[in-house]
Amino acid sequence: MSPGSSWRSWWTFAWVAARRPRVVGAFCRLVPFLVCLTLDPFGAAARTIFVTPTGAGPGYGADGRLAADRTESFSTDTMRTVLPGDVVQLLLDTPDPAATTVYRAHVVLSRKTSLAPDSIVIRGLGARTRLIGRSVEQIRDCPMPEDGTERACGDLYAALAAPETPDLLAALFGSAAARTLPSERAAGARPAIPIGRTGRLADAACLDLDRVDGVVVEDLTFQDCWLVAVRALGSRRVTLRRVLVIGSSYGLAARGRPGQPADHITVEDVTWVQDVSGYDEASLSREGPFRCRDGRMTALGCPGLMWRSVPWAVSHHGVYEHFNGALLGGADLEGPVVFRRNTVLSAYNGIRLKASGCEDLPASSLSPATCPYNGGLWISENLFSYVRDNPVELETWSTDAHVARNRIHNAHAWFSFDDMGGGPVYVYGNRGWFDDMPALAWSGSASVGPACRRRPVSAPPDAAGFDPVLDRRFDYLKARWLPVGVEAIDASGRVDRMDVEEQSCAASVAGRVVKLALPPRGAAPDTYRYPRRGPIYLFNNSWYLRAPVTGIGAAANLRHWNNAILFCEPGTPGYAPELCEARPKTFDAAACGREFVQADGLGRFPGARGSLPFFDCFRWLPVDERGRDLLDLASTFDHDISSNGFPQGFGGPPTFELQGRQGDPGFRAPERGDFTLVPGALARTSACRIEEADDGHLNCRTTPADTAFAGAVAPDGRLYEPPASPHFQPPD
Repeated sequence: MSPGSSWRSWWTFAWVAARRPRVVGAFCRLVPFLVCLTLDPFGAAARTIFVTPTGAGPGYGADGRLAADRTESFSTDTMRTVLPGDVVQLLLDTPDPAATTVYRAHVVLSRKTSLAPDSIVIRGLGARTRLIGRSVEQIRDCPMPEDGTERACGDLYAALAAPETPDLLAALFGSAAARTLPSERAAGARPAIPIGRTGRLADAACLDLDRVDGVVVEDLTFQDCWLVAVRALGSRRVTLRRVLVIGSSYGLAARGRPGQPADHITVEDVTWVQDVSGYDEASLSREGPFRCRDGRMTALGCPGLMWRSVPWAVSHHGVYEHFNGALLGGADLEGPVVFRRNTVLSAYNGIRLKASGCEDLPASSLSPATCPYNGGLWISENLFSYVRDNPVELETWSTDAHVARNRIHNAHAWFSFDDMGGGPVYVYGNRGWFDDMPALAWSGSASVGPACRRRPVSAPPDAAGFDPVLDRRFDYLKARWLPVGVEAIDASGRVDRMDVEEQSCAASVAGRVVKLALPPRGAAPDTYRYPRRGPIYLFNNSWYLRAPVTGIGAAANLRHWNNAILFCEPGTPGYAPELCEARPKTFDAAACGREFVQADGLGRFPGARGSLPFFDCFRWLPVDERGRDLLDLASTFDHDISSNGFPQGFGGPPTFELQGRQGDPGFRAPERGDFTLVPGALARTSACRIEEADDGHLNCRTTPADTAFAGAVAPDGRLYEPPASPHFQPPD
């Protein structure tokens, strides 16, 4: 028993309850209901449980002073004794005030629920207490074959696992077996913690939360916790706060399911550096600034292997797929979900939320009743820098999502909403800029690591054009390496091969602000999702771009108002010819639209001046799975400012940017992310103010020009404030 801990009078019963649920259930059926209610820890005094890696000995605070004469071990066994309201305090195991204590045990907190509102708190000493996990190679436990063929390293169970696309997030959440003892499971219970061969994926997290209601993880450092730092299954009221995550596919991966909801998920004030290859790793801190390997100090992070050297598709579904994660990855989260004040550096995605439980529903049947996931999202005040894919990615379904006041530096496709139903989504007050480009050797001064290089082979025919070192996928669910160039093998044995062009270094280097798409070839009717419940509102954002506003798709139910856009053209701050040219240099509609149900009408549409496209590989109207125009999803663009002006001839309506203005918005130093306005800036005024109508929709209402402004920053330097409405009031 830890010093300062207070045993409760009902402790023995709680101990039995955690280990013998059926015994306790029988007991409760034999005694009056109110007696059983008194056994809940509601209102009981909380304990502080002091832990060190091995326990037994003393524990010390950050200043080296003795905090506890005797400690428990930080282990699954210790966590079984923890009750709501308790604080698990990780301590140093040495009085040396400069030392760091390393915790290496994989810990599971399981089946903690209570009538009490109190949460369990797992608290560290910041950078001084580090949870260390396992490497990617240890998780795979399967050397890549040298001959390009398949190699299976799993046991019989892995071989017979349900065939499915080898998605990393799905593998983390797959229910294969449980870490709990047989005596702890209710009859017929479906286990929550997945494992692969000999516990492979059970240990793919540093901390597992299994059906926990109320837990806060704070003031810790997670290092090399591949594949995930914290995995939460069927858990609610989960908070990750003031944490540094170094490495990991996911910082927090959370999933709900019917009967085991996952809601009230919060990630705040967390710093995540996924790819550390460009950093002086020993000096990493949550607060920054960050020291790059070339000696630079920066608050914006450092380019590394994933940004500089690896093709986009290789980190998406190739040998570096372990990067294809996010600080928060969620499946079937019911909301609210709060993701705020985080720093995401050198990562693949920032936040990625799926509604997996709705993927098989007809698109026309989706509603908050049939798909109660990804509702009430607040993604605000984050920094995303050197993000190879999407800072924000919402998949399948999302409603009432706010993406506000974020800073985006050197990212690929900033806001990904392709194949997403639902709406509304509100994107406002964001600032985005660049000073670098991924993969290509655009400048000899580009720091940290060589530019992307591939070594494709010409034989055998099935592998021709692929790089046998890069174009390999590891199926974490089945514990096997797929053959070179194979993306997936379905249940019938049909092989889906990678796209050679997509694997190239030149693929996915231009990016775009808003990522939308069109139905793929062969899509069945009523399967592709568009935001029909409400529009995607993009208003009062400030952007400095070398990429189009949107492309590789259509404008589906967008409301694009009061945005201030500066395109990188000769004479603009930070201009470099290689960095700011349109990519690909030659537009090919058939090539860019080869995956869609039709490529007709796709085009490259620059503004009235300049060379960079405003829209690229783009058509105005979205289409259904048969290629028919969807007139009811037409978009609206107006009152924006564009330094290049606006495109024509793309099929838009006469009202497209009728009140739009061509000219320099007047940003002070956009190449450095400073979007405050200089005196006399064009963006200091606007004839449109965004207001909420009685029915909840937003309108761009005509107003005197000196009472509104364009972009994210007001003339007085303050960030844009959204309409004064309960819909725009974030959770506490």
